[in-house]
Amino acid sequence: MKQEKLDSLIDFANEAAAEIGKFKLPFIMSPDNMSAGGYVVTRLAWDSVCYGDEELERVPDDRRGVYAFVVCRDDNVLPPHGYILYIGIAGRDSDRPLRERYKDYLNERKVKKRAQIARMIGTWHPILRFFFAPVGDEVSNEQLKLLEQQLNTALMPPFSERDLEAETNQKRRAFRQ
Repeated sequence: MKQEKLDSLIDFANEAAAEIGKFKLPFIMSPDNMSAGGYVVTRLAWDSVCYGDEELERVPDDRRGVYAFVVCRDDNVLPPHGYILYIGIAGRDSDRPLRERYKDYLNERKVKKRAQIARMIGTWHPILRFFFAPVGDEVSNEQLKLLEQQLNTALMPPFSERDLEAETNQKRRAFRQ
């Protein structure tokens, strides 16, 4: 093959990697896990803000809870959609509120220490939402940790590396690339 044709193919491959490849993620959507139920809480009241500090005041500063980063965009043409990328909790072994935990994800220095989270935010920030569901004092720290594990096991978000039930996590690792 002539060098100019090879250069054209190289250019195409590089453009494809830059424009599409960096957005590729493996999603696991197990109907069995998503339908299993049996959560440690019976109901959560979810709310969300666009990623960034513009709506920071809407995130509770006096409640622990569970949160998720979701890629989604309201649109007049696209159907409702969302891709859950990460699930975590605020209040692991403490009374740390959701807003304080969210601020960690707005702190460049802290985010850079977690390469996967830096990739998640750096790649999808224009259409990333921070969903949160506060919990009351009736939910213990142990129950909150169990809830995080149950939600991660049900949904297996691509950027949630831990906090799944051990057996499911072991099986999931068999498919990691």
